[in-house]
Amino acid sequence: MTGDFPAPDTGSVPGSQIVCSVAWAALGALLRYVLAGITTLILARLLTPREIGLFAITLLAGELVSHIAITGFHDAIIQRDVHLDSAYLNTAFWSALLAAGALVGLVLALTGPVAALFDQPDLGPLLAAMAFAGLLRAAGTVPRALLAQRMDFRTLALARAAGMALGGCAAVLAALLGAGAWSWIVHAAVVNGAGTFLAWRVAGWRPAPQICRAHLRGLWAFALSVSSFAILALVISHADDQLIGYRLGPRALGFYAMAYGVMAWPVRDVLGGVSVVVYPVLARHQTDRARLQATYLDSTRLMTFFAFPILIQIIVTGPTIMPWLVGDRWTPMVLTMQILAFNGLREALTMLNGALFRAVGSPQLHAVYGACSAACYIAAFVTGLDFGIEGVAFFFTLTGLILLPVSLWLVLRTLRMSARRWLAALLPGAVAVCAMAGACTALQVAARGLFGSLAAAWLAALLGGIVYLATLGWLAPETVGTVVREVRRLVRDWIGG
Repeated sequence: MTGDFPAPDTGSVPGSQIVCSVAWAALGALLRYVLAGITTLILARLLTPREIGLFAITLLAGELVSHIAITGFHDAIIQRDVHLDSAYLNTAFWSALLAAGALVGLVLALTGPVAALFDQPDLGPLLAAMAFAGLLRAAGTVPRALLAQRMDFRTLALARAAGMALGGCAAVLAALLGAGAWSWIVHAAVVNGAGTFLAWRVAGWRPAPQICRAHLRGLWAFALSVSSFAILALVISHADDQLIGYRLGPRALGFYAMAYGVMAWPVRDVLGGVSVVVYPVLARHQTDRARLQATYLDSTRLMTFFAFPILIQIIVTGPTIMPWLVGDRWTPMVLTMQILAFNGLREALTMLNGALFRAVGSPQLHAVYGACSAACYIAAFVTGLDFGIEGVAFFFTLTGLILLPVSLWLVLRTLRMSARRWLAALLPGAVAVCAMAGACTALQVAARGLFGSLAAAWLAALLGGIVYLATLGWLAPETVGTVVREVRRLVRDWIGG
């Protein structure tokens, strides 16, 4: 099908559909979080820190192709509030493929020099393969954007979860066969390929050999604005990996990458998936200031309700539980993991900032902030290298906390909202998580002599979670009640097909 796709009418979308879409996005992200966690725990016992470190270096190549090249075109389709004709979609499709293909060529040209720079001959083929794996995802840019604009997040959630399950099985099988770092490349290729295939099957759109000059300028202008910040965010996300790999070696990078992954699961994997659905909702309300503010606050509050307790558990009980889960050889990552979990608290608060700026048509605002913050983060990484991976994590976290007020000011200015209202929305979750942290710490210390360190940590995690839910239910009963009702409806929808 290559026909026109009308932009959805904001007024015709009931609130229940929006809430259901958010719920499906949250469920899909949570499924991916669980599946990714299981895959990582298994591969951590099958692969060495050096092999995981080599894969961490290749992530930059994969994200250049699968994210940087296409995110602007994907978001342009969602943000567009006028008629989506076939010419616009075809122009976006071929533009995304052109950008992704150009970056694949760039990666291929740099594989030799990069492998020589890191003094790792095995790195070149891994980089090339990761770039082609990213191209599989780039091919599904337009179908995924159309599904997101229709708010069909049930299909997207199930497609991503299916891809993650298949990719996990393929990666574990490859590791058992002795593939080493290639196991993670297999994982990326299967996840991207399966997700793109399922999106094409459901979206109901097929490309035509058509590029419309009338759409090119506006499309590329928006895409470049979005991608400029995405590039800066990519630098921030991977500069630490590249510097650690170059200066401290793949083994140290393996420990850092594993510690970072523990923090990233609840924040970037789950909340990142939820932000995908919140973006089109924010875009629908871009001209309605009151609904825009309410959507942003409600979404941020729910995100912190989920992420904060997990991150606090990582800080308090993680040093005992994580080595048991992944093996004692990963013990050197524990302190780094705890420091990065503090950074995760900050990231959870700012996860929707980029979506907000894009939704109101001001991606350049985020790009300017990203340019300034990128310079600060790189300086922090370089400073931290003298103190090992723990130093990199510490200065990364410290710099993020210093920049947080600036980021918050930009958000409040965009929303025209007071800081008091923002703080009031997050206060119940903050109080509940502090109560949980105190309960976990006290219970772990008290029970250690009776049951041993591991049993005491698990008991503290369980009882701390109960304290958190009880406190949250007392301070924010309406929000908790809404979440419970939507989960019940989601389960009924799933069972009912």
